[in-house]
Amino acid sequence: MFPLLQVRVSELPVVPEALAGIALLVLFLNRHEYPFDRPHGEGWLIREYTRLEGLVPLQADTGPFRPFPIAWNRIDDDAPGWEDAWELVDLGPVNDDEAASNAFFNAFSRYGGTKFGGYPTEIQHGVGLQDYVFQVASEEKVGWMWADNGRGYFFRTPSGDWRWACQFY
Repeated sequence: MFPLLQVRVSELPVVPEALAGIALLVLFLNRHEYPFDRPHGEGWLIREYTRLEGLVPLQADTGPFRPFPIAWNRIDDDAPGWEDAWELVDLGPVNDDEAASNAFFNAFSRYGGTKFGGYPTEIQHGVGLQDYVFQVASEEKVGWMWADNGRGYFFRTPSGDWRWACQFY
């Protein structure tokens, strides 16, 4: 497995509640195949560190992906997609009003890049909001792509168990 994403949590502009007490998070993935429908630890793994003291840098990965530092930006106007929004509010009246429906799709911002917090940006269908923590997008500068320009979504239960899902075009 290779480290796809390493995040120093204190550098995030907004820290999701699920990451309270975590100083460093590293997402590892299988280099040769996507671990679809596999549990944490089988082809993918998230390691959490509560302290930075005593950590030793890994040897530089010589894989096909380019390391690229992320400059995180605070986003205050992220909105859920159509299917996930139903978990928050009954959209029946919006669905019945063309102007309201157009406003839902055109007046709200949705951010499809790699991000922590906010709402997952759905591609094919609802991702689900329960326990959502972050998404990793296909990133051209890094040379990383989820199948056909997709996104990986990562969820952490209150007991600390991780799961993930992926959508692509």
